Amino acid sequence: MIVVIGAGVAGLTAVDRLAREGVPVTLVTTGRFGVDELAAGNTALAQGGIAAALGPSDTPASHAADTVTAGAGLVDAHVARLLAEQGIGCVHDLLDEGFPADRDDSGDLIFGLEGAHSTARIVHAGEDRSGAALSAFLTQKVQRHIADGTVRLIDEATVTQFATESGRVIGVYYTTPHGDAKLDASAVILATGGYAGLYASTSSSAAVTGRGILAAANAGAVLADLEFVQFHPTVLSVSGELISEAVRGAGAVLRDSTGKRFMLGTHPDAELAPRDVVSRTSAAVMHQEATSSVWLDATVIDQTQGPGTLARRFPVLTSRLATHGIDWTTEWVPVAPAAHYCMGGVATDTWGRTSVAGLYAVGEAASSGVHGANRLASNSLLEGLVFGARAAQAAREDRHHPSWPLESAFRQFISTAHVVGYAPSPAPPTTEAEGKLRALTQQYAGLVRTRAGLTTLLVALDGIDHPLTPLVRALGMAALARTESRGGHWREDYPEPDPAQATRNAWRLIPSDHPEVRHPTTTTKELYHHVDV
Repeated sequence: MIVVIGAGVAGLTAVDRLAREGVPVTLVTTGRFGVDELAAGNTALAQGGIAAALGPSDTPASHAADTVTAGAGLVDAHVARLLAEQGIGCVHDLLDEGFPADRDDSGDLIFGLEGAHSTARIVHAGEDRSGAALSAFLTQKVQRHIADGTVRLIDEATVTQFATESGRVIGVYYTTPHGDAKLDASAVILATGGYAGLYASTSSSAAVTGRGILAAANAGAVLADLEFVQFHPTVLSVSGELISEAVRGAGAVLRDSTGKRFMLGTHPDAELAPRDVVSRTSAAVMHQEATSSVWLDATVIDQTQGPGTLARRFPVLTSRLATHGIDWTTEWVPVAPAAHYCMGGVATDTWGRTSVAGLYAVGEAASSGVHGANRLASNSLLEGLVFGARAAQAAREDRHHPSWPLESAFRQFISTAHVVGYAPSPAPPTTEAEGKLRALTQQYAGLVRTRAGLTTLLVALDGIDHPLTPLVRALGMAALARTESRGGHWREDYPEPDPAQATRNAWRLIPSDHPEVRHPTTTTKELYHHVDV
């Protein structure tokens, strides 16, 4: 039996593919599957759509090139091409199955434009509720598999650790309101999302705090790219709710308190520059003006495209803003950057295989190199579709393979992993400890980082007794080790990219009393957690 953990786009795609092949599969989710958004994670919250080269003048090569450019020199070009090329088939499959994508009066797909894309290629469904529409569509498919007995469901469950034997994952331990249990598995596909929920200011689902990634690391899985966290530039200041990049794609602009469009002199693409550029510029304006927000002016959309355009194009956002007393057809919206997406995660090859036999990772939980240092807008849902399907295929076929068939380039990459030593926390998580952890992560490993701040973070973590502390420590070590600024990692003390550091970094978490922490092998560089202040 194959176990899939997580019910976002990547997990549900994997479950559906396995079920259609008649492979016994169990889906494990937090929350109540098909009932609340907690189970669906960040997929249900996504307002943007699915990036795919489906337009008549678009090409997979152009989409891949945009992905590479946005990734600030660290995207694996081979993986980007794979995403763009196979993504077309995945989206066509969705459409053929009845996915309700937005179309014009002639029945043709409507393509939206978002930041760092060279052409309009974003497929939406229900305008600004595309993620919710995709989540509902995939959930209904999986519910049919559950109803006919092909898929077993365990919901309201939290995976605590993986069961291993001879270096292979053979099951999962989990807890539910009814108690603790173990589930045996021939393979496990991890699709639990990233760790943006570790930040105090985030657009992420409350359930997405990196627990699945940490469980994989504790089982021996190599992690990668942990320092690269994407901050979305337009999150509603008063509530933390995301305001889609599609709004800027439709014509909205950013202004400072005087009304000046501050992005015009910063980047040729202005408000549609890569997210890290827009977020850092917004933060600089906020710092200069000593304010907690900049202003998103969407009134220009109705003014230039006709009254009612905003409400028609973005009905969910219009309603949500109204609940906060904001009429964005006549007034500017206060926004600020917030942690949104993690490029880092469990290191994988292009089939979702990790460094631990029997364990696969997909979606935001994975780091395949497709996003590099900064994810291209609307590539995340596409990534879930493409790599969820690939991991399902690999998990099905690998059962008959005598060894763990890692791709050679990936095998070489994980052999270079640095070590992060940590003291495992036996204490149960508390709200107080988690609050402290989030505050520290936000303050010292946020949008702007320094050596002094990261060092302070690592020292302070010694006093935080929480199960997620080792993951924050690894994030801090990764950010400290990268003495440059690139994509979603900005060092104020090293503000320029360093060509010598244009490479991805791999990391392994090992208990501090393990011999390898004190005596690293020749292929493992030790970066122990005690740092001089």
